[in-house]
Amino acid sequence: MKAYQVVEFGAPILANEVADPSPSASQVVVKVASCGLCHSDLHFHEGHLSLGGGQKLPLPAIGAPTPLTMGHEIFGHIAAYGPDAGLSQTDIGRSVIVYPWIGCGGCQACLDGRDNECAKPENLGLHRSGGHAEKVVVRDPKFLIDASGIDPDMAGVYACSGLTAYSALAKLPRKSGWVAIVGVGGVGLMALALAKAMGFEKVVAVDVDDAKLRLATESYGADLAINSRSEDAIEVLKAKTGGVSGVIDFVGADATVQLALGSLINAGVYVAVGLFGGTLQVPVAALASRQLTLRGSFVGTPAELRDLIDLVRKGDVKPIPFRRAPISEINADMAALSAGKIQGRVVHFHANGTPAA
Repeated sequence: MKAYQVVEFGAPILANEVADPSPSASQVVVKVASCGLCHSDLHFHEGHLSLGGGQKLPLPAIGAPTPLTMGHEIFGHIAAYGPDAGLSQTDIGRSVIVYPWIGCGGCQACLDGRDNECAKPENLGLHRSGGHAEKVVVRDPKFLIDASGIDPDMAGVYACSGLTAYSALAKLPRKSGWVAIVGVGGVGLMALALAKAMGFEKVVAVDVDDAKLRLATESYGADLAINSRSEDAIEVLKAKTGGVSGVIDFVGADATVQLALGSLINAGVYVAVGLFGGTLQVPVAALASRQLTLRGSFVGTPAELRDLIDLVRKGDVKPIPFRRAPISEINADMAALSAGKIQGRVVHFHANGTPAA
């Protein structure tokens, strides 16, 4: 089968022929129909994660090999299964969304169904081959979510963009008053769509791009838009909202951290999601006196993905903008994403991504 792989970090992705997978034990082989291109893939392609202050965490240090087959927003069809998977021939060809944030399977977090908290993860598209290959091996069918009734072009996007937004919103304790969504790219737009479906009262969108802010207000229900390039962005935000009870930061840069902390009301909650290398410095006295809660959020649990898909199936979640493209265009689309030229998501499809016979 064909796999589009990072052979050398930072170098162009290559189309390689690799062995067709054969499942064992409880494994399931999914024939990949499509896979969304995520901003995280840019970091993975570079070969490191930014830790702020000029420090970088090399991907090989966390078990990411080369050649690396990226791709974690996977939609496809069951093609084969191992003898212990508990599936039958009637499952062949069934459409599924793959939960990619798979843990080690043995720690308490994994046993409790919180794979995204595992300290020794086996994430698809990072530690294990992902959806940029024509087929992907999933360790257990419990990581497959029924995709019936879901738009096949958008289905895989919910496994990362959707799940990341949903889980971050779920960490905010209050739906009344104002909450801020910082960064309204693909994940931020998804968060706006979900916030309204989940019952959040008033949402302010914050970004540096006026075009994205117009889209947020005109099409995705943002009640207010603030361009954070303005020197008085914090003052304007506070003047128009009275302060926000929660901030979800999908950027994670120094500037967005400062904006978030400066705009929170007492007992407000800051949820850090973005991986742009910002640092967080808060005087302990301010943390205590303002009664702030600082939280990190990394994707979400399998149960949260199932809840999200149930919500989407009801028709209450507006899909984000997307463009379909053949997987062969991945290098050009990676460059466009890096340059900020992609609105929403690019969803790559494989030429053979049809249900198994």
